[in-house]
Amino acid sequence: MHSCLSFPEVFSTNIGLGFNDTIPDSATFTQSFAAGSISASQAVEVVDQYVNAVYKTSAEGASSNPYGCDLGGLATLQNCTSSTGTPRSLRKDKDLVKSVTLSGAFIPSFATGGEALTMDEVKQFYTDKDFEEMVKLGVNTIQILVPCDAFYTSTGDMAVTITQLLNEAAKAGLSAIIVLVEPDDTTDKVTAEVVDDHIRAAAAYAKSDPAVIALQLPSSTPSLLSSVRSVATKLPVLVPVNKGELGMISFPPDKHVFAALDTDATSSVAGVASSDSVGDRMKMFYHESITCIDRSPIEWLSCYQDMPVYVTSGFDLAIDDCISQNEEDFKDYGQCGRFDETTDSGWWKRHRQSLAGRQLFTYSTKGLGWSFSAWKLYGDDGSGDITHAKLKCLRDVAAAGLLPPMEDTNELGTFCLNGPANDFAMGDETFAPTPAPVDCGFGWWNETIGDCSYWIPPPPTPTPTKESCPSCIGAGAREMSLAAVAGAAVALVLNLVVKKFMRGNDGYEVLP
Repeated sequence: MHSCLSFPEVFSTNIGLGFNDTIPDSATFTQSFAAGSISASQAVEVVDQYVNAVYKTSAEGASSNPYGCDLGGLATLQNCTSSTGTPRSLRKDKDLVKSVTLSGAFIPSFATGGEALTMDEVKQFYTDKDFEEMVKLGVNTIQILVPCDAFYTSTGDMAVTITQLLNEAAKAGLSAIIVLVEPDDTTDKVTAEVVDDHIRAAAAYAKSDPAVIALQLPSSTPSLLSSVRSVATKLPVLVPVNKGELGMISFPPDKHVFAALDTDATSSVAGVASSDSVGDRMKMFYHESITCIDRSPIEWLSCYQDMPVYVTSGFDLAIDDCISQNEEDFKDYGQCGRFDETTDSGWWKRHRQSLAGRQLFTYSTKGLGWSFSAWKLYGDDGSGDITHAKLKCLRDVAAAGLLPPMEDTNELGTFCLNGPANDFAMGDETFAPTPAPVDCGFGWWNETIGDCSYWIPPPPTPTPTKESCPSCIGAGAREMSLAAVAGAAVALVLNLVVKKFMRGNDGYEVLP
């Protein structure tokens, strides 16, 4: 057994050191190198042995855990048990899928304010000019969400409009992925036989249209794949899955079946909550930090499940759910209301660029590709500042200079090599340094009223005095109740945290 600092003796013998020359622990490692006791190449060998000993995961552990080989997105799987050979792709040219979702076209979404569009409005919403702009930006595919029964009646207006959009997109050089969506209001009339008919009709349509490269099922129910295969044996099929279902995908072997992963990070309280400006920045830091980790499940599914991954949703620059704040069931965790602070902020621009680059790299590595959440908002001309909703629109994100070049893979590779800058304390070109709170001993000094307004009063004094801060500590403090003692302890801990991590001579400092 070895302590956290000590190296096993074999580390030293493996690099040719004698018994008396062993490196006893990591604390003296740099000193040994500086003193010339070990060469540069030997030092690198020791570090390599250490990294392998700590981070190298056994095949048994990696095969059962999608995150077993995670190291901030830097580790990679080797000796996979899945079939090897020519990497599979959704596109005929074997290129990575770089897609954007035509959000709101046939399924109401935030892009349309939650409203359903008529087919005439859809044609006005997405035009040939939009498709040309997509191609110029580097997009090669569009993703269209449609109801499951969209193709069941071949003469329906929706099917005709879908065909017209696909034709216009194909003229611009774009392929298409059709995503089937289950209706919100499921009734007894929607039987298994009816669903089977809907899936068959959609599969037949996708097989016949040369622009369609894949059909995404509305759920991961295995029987739906059978419905597709009854009419299209080689049509690429995408099976929806979220991060919590990675190890539970169960489909028969089929080299034309792929995983459609939802990477949304704003569906939990931990992902959206923040109560002040510093909290907003810390939340951005959190989302930047976890993005590169998504590379692990993408690689794991391909390696151990032989199921290459396409990121179907969750790719955008939103870090909260504030686009839904007007909905009846919206939960307010303090995450909205300060967005204007970010529009002209250099800090927010840098970190949004970082988040975009990290997602681009993660979703472009070891996977089939990705689709950005939306292209644009209905009725918007593309001018004006970024908003909550526009952070989910590729056109607006690119126009704001927040999207790195898609083709520059070498540049993308640098995003996940280092963690995001931990400069989320206030006091930069956006905000002047904010004075740290002053501890009065049993409360916090309120500069506005010149008093310890946040004060835990010792009995028998019921309220704080109106004297200067140093005298806030009254004689009655010696007779504090148990509740007051507990409160003072909390204040002391907070004070230590502020002094240690946040307060400097002139204001806030960068957190370590």
